Amino acid sequence: MWTFVGRKRRKVWLWLAVERASRRVVAWVLGRRDAATARRLWAALPRRYRRHCWYFTDLFPAYAEALPTGPHRPCPKAEGQTSIVEALNCSLRQRCAVLVRKTCSFSKSLTMHAARIKIVIDNHNLTLT
Repeated sequence: MWTFVGRKRRKVWLWLAVERASRRVVAWVLGRRDAATARRLWAALPRRYRRHCWYFTDLFPAYAEALPTGPHRPCPKAEGQTSIVEALNCSLRQRCAVLVRKTCSFSKSLTMHAARIKIVIDNHNLTLT
């Protein structure tokens, strides 16, 4: 999901790793839409998720560069394997004004942007698991 920081021309992408069974966000990072940010998301995952899980992603090429090939399952959006993340994106947009695409409420600094998102994700994980 992309959002604004500072001004509307400066897009920042929110990358999420979600546990499918509980719909809990297990890791997230802010950054560009590139392989370096995908690798940061991989590094942010708790160790147990890096060792014993399958990773369902859309067909964005950065995932293939960052995730191990064996457990990585790239799939088209029509298959529904990534629909949990899309639903979570909608929930986050409803709960956090800075994540709405067309908004007057956007963060002036990346630090404050991350803090606002962290509060919403932490609250989401506590109330909906």
